[in-house]
Amino acid sequence: MKKIFTVIGVLSLVCFSFYYTNLATEIIKNNDPIMKKIVKVSESYKKESINAVFSDNTIIPGISGVKVDINNSYESMKKYGKFNEDLIVFEEIMPTVSVQNTFDKYIRRGNVTKTNVSIIIIVDDPSYVENILDILNSKEVKVTFFVGKNIINESMDLIDIIIKSGHRVEYKSDEYNVDEVLKYNDLLKVKTNNNLKFCYTDEENITILSNCNYKKMHTIFPNIITTNFPYSDVKRNLDSGSILSFKSNQHTLRELKYIINYINQKGFIIVNLDQVISE
Repeated sequence: MKKIFTVIGVLSLVCFSFYYTNLATEIIKNNDPIMKKIVKVSESYKKESINAVFSDNTIIPGISGVKVDINNSYESMKKYGKFNEDLIVFEEIMPTVSVQNTFDKYIRRGNVTKTNVSIIIIVDDPSYVENILDILNSKEVKVTFFVGKNIINESMDLIDIIIKSGHRVEYKSDEYNVDEVLKYNDLLKVKTNNNLKFCYTDEENITILSNCNYKKMHTIFPNIITTNFPYSDVKRNLDSGSILSFKSNQHTLRELKYIINYINQKGFIIVNLDQVISE
């Protein structure tokens, strides 16, 4: 019994010593002029996040905020030996309400305060894809191709070409049946090394929204869905955060390079879907 009390006493002493050492270290650090300066300037750098916005069945991504990572900034400057504003370390503040964990709403666009826009190509006719790729590659623009089961089953070589050009490939379905999504996710993953992330619809479709919500996939319902006159459609409707949908056809092939030029001239940046909905 005496040995047990001895062991307990030693362990208590060790724990107290550990606690006291940490407390003393923290006090010294908090009174360091470098730390005091970091804490003083940290509020001037803080930018609050903005929550995603719901409207009926749609969601518009929010904007992440930023704050000073005080401890990492201190460690960085301590090695330097004095306060240096260039060594401030920042950390992201994600919105409380975020598009990243919301799957039961349509995403029609990115945040309107950003200059990013994104292009989607719907591949119904594969015969135009390689020529469209030539235009995209010459303009150094990356887009997302949505391909149906017939393309996946019959033209995996074409999908390979799309992926090797640096573009993203997603599956397109009329309803995104769960078993079907699993099947084509596995087939595409062999080429892309990524799981499917997006569903596509060009109209409100509760079946698609429900199935994709179940699979934790974002349903994209573009705010600009082009017709046989894609340049006019873009020119009339383009604004910040737009998601533009084109079909792989002669109309897109004819006007795509002019559309890209127009988007660039208006000061917008063409990014992939991940980036346009990022917060």
